[in-house]
Amino acid sequence: MRFRLLMLLCLPVLLGACAKNDRPVQLDLVGASTLTSGNKTVTANDTLTTRIYAVGNDVALQRLRVVVSYSPGLSPINYPTPTASFDPKNAPASQDIVYLDSLINPVYVSTQQSPPAGGEYLFNNSFVARATSGTEQWQYTITDKQSQSASRALRLTVRKPDSAAVYHSYTALLRPVPRNRREADTVALRATRRVYLNLRTGLQLPKYAVINNEATVQGNQLLVDLIATSANGNSVSLSAPADLSTIKMNTQQWPNANRNATVLRATRLNETDFANITTVAGINNAFTASTAFTNQYSTGVLAKNQVVAFQVTVTENGTTQTHTGLLLVSNLVLGTAPILTCSVKVTK
Repeated sequence: MRFRLLMLLCLPVLLGACAKNDRPVQLDLVGASTLTSGNKTVTANDTLTTRIYAVGNDVALQRLRVVVSYSPGLSPINYPTPTASFDPKNAPASQDIVYLDSLINPVYVSTQQSPPAGGEYLFNNSFVARATSGTEQWQYTITDKQSQSASRALRLTVRKPDSAAVYHSYTALLRPVPRNRREADTVALRATRRVYLNLRTGLQLPKYAVINNEATVQGNQLLVDLIATSANGNSVSLSAPADLSTIKMNTQQWPNANRNATVLRATRLNETDFANITTVAGINNAFTASTAFTNQYSTGVLAKNQVVAFQVTVTENGTTQTHTGLLLVSNLVLGTAPILTCSVKVTK
C-alpha cells in the first residue's frame, strides 16, 4: 500500500518530465494587417510579406526549409484557337521550387522567465506572386537537431485577365545592392533582394534561393535568365549568368553548366514602339532588327525608356525551345538603393 501511495505521489513529477521531453516544435504564421498569413486571391506580381515564428523543443532549432508548389506550373499556357478547344489535361504539370533551405541560429531571450530550451526564430519573407494564372502553395518547415519538425502552409490564387494573349507580359521590380556598399547589412541585403529574374515566366528569386552553402538550391540556377547588378548605385545593368566578367562566382557556387546564356541586344525602340508591339511576329521582328551589345550577355548601363531585345533557349523534358522577348526599362531610380522597374513581353 505504501509503495502504491509513493508511486502516485511521484506520478505528477514523472508526467511533468515526459511533457517537457515531448513538447512539440511550434511554428506559426504571424497575422497582421500588412502580412499574409492565410489563403487568399491576389493579383499577378503582387508584392507580399509573410512572417513565421518558431519555438524550439528541448533541443535547438536547426533548419528552415521553404518549398513553393506552383500549379499548373510557372510557364504561361499557349492556348489554341479557339480558346474553348483547350484541354486542361495539356496544362503544364505542377512545379515545386525549394525557395529556401538553410541552417539557422535560434535566438535565446535570457530576459524571459522561462526561455524555450530550443530557442526562438523569426523569419520575414517578402516575395512577388506569380505572373501567370494559377496557384502557389508556400510551405514552411522548421526542424530541430533531433529532426523534430513543424510545418505551416498557405495558398495564393492568381487570376490574370490576359492569360489567353498570344505572348506573356508582366512587370518586374528589381532592387540590386551596389557592390561598393560597406555597411554591415550589405551581406544580408544581397541575400534577400530579388535580383534574379526568369524572363519566360516572370519569376523573381533572391540570392538564398539560388546559392547556399549546402548547394541544395543549385537546381534553381537553371531558372535564372537575368541578374540585375549595380557597381556603385549610379548605374544599373542586366547580365546573363553566362557573363563571367560580371557574375564572378566560382564554379562550386554556380557551375558553368547552370549558367544560362541569355542573348541580349540593343534596339532603337522607344516606350511607344514597345506598347504598339502586340503580336509574336512583332516581337520576333524587333529582335531580328536589333544589334548586339559589346558584350552579348550584358546590357551595360541602362537608361529609362530603353528597350532591350532578348532570346533565351531552354530544354525541358527533352525538348528545346527558344523564347524571344522585349524588355522596357519603364522606371529607374538610382542612389544607395537602386530600383529597376521593367515591363516585359515574351513569346510563350
